[in-house]
Amino acid sequence: MKLTAKILLFIFICFGLCGCSQEEVIEYNLNIISPSFENVYIHYKSDESETDKYVLQPAADYAELLTEETLPRIKSVTVCDESISTETAQNIVNICQSENIPVFFLMNDIDREIIGSYDKAFCISADYTYIGEMFATKINEMWENEIIDKNGDHIFTFSVVQPETMNNIQQSFYSSVIANIELLGIPLEQLEEIYLSKGDVLGYCEDNKKKNESFFILESDYMSVFPDVYAPYGEGVEILGIAFGIENSYAQLPYMKLCFIDYSLYFNARDAVLSNIENKVYPFKNLDYSIIDKYMYIQPVI
Repeated sequence: MKLTAKILLFIFICFGLCGCSQEEVIEYNLNIISPSFENVYIHYKSDESETDKYVLQPAADYAELLTEETLPRIKSVTVCDESISTETAQNIVNICQSENIPVFFLMNDIDREIIGSYDKAFCISADYTYIGEMFATKINEMWENEIIDKNGDHIFTFSVVQPETMNNIQQSFYSSVIANIELLGIPLEQLEEIYLSKGDVLGYCEDNKKKNESFFILESDYMSVFPDVYAPYGEGVEILGIAFGIENSYAQLPYMKLCFIDYSLYFNARDAVLSNIENKVYPFKNLDYSIIDKYMYIQPVI
């Protein structure tokens, strides 16, 4: 065998051995889910695969997840954190843009300039002012039929239960509900606005149910204390609020009426967009969602 051929054969064998010894790099979709949506995290974490990684962390900890070591393996970034700051959102978009990685914000009213600054940045959210209008209409329908006027004064008396700090979503939803109930003509009287921990909610509602037609519960996680435990005053609806999750386990409770935001719809919308991006389909096709300036709005179930 000629010397040149021997050298080429040696090089080929060396490259072949190197290729076999190298570990295959598997790209994955990184999903950052805040602790306030632990039920969503638990649902998806149970089906986690090599191509989808779920992390229970606030978006503010993005620097720990988007590093020089991890970025080459990340196919997309999805953030689910209702308390994300404008600065954090911008920083995440900047990092993803520098690496040409699609980025999705679920349920966040991210500034349009941030979303518009990168062609592969999207917001999958909901118009919580509009949801408040929808819910107010539902409450109007229920008044004196499913929400009982307990003392017969024709005034809707209620108390508000909330965490120590309401986020923008909770505030916009609640403000819209109250404003639209008033526009619909229901006389209102707010008895209390109280800040409670999850452990104190059930006891408070039990102790005060006789004087309140209903309680507005503005923290999604607080809803889990009521099923199979709360004893309503009568046969009416006494618990009102907004909840987020994968399965609406409260839908069959006769004393509870909620706006339920189904996160499986958010992730399905994300996957539909991501599939179009990966297949280089522009404009996007086969979407069951409308996109307005890269914002996709999901409707709740009431």
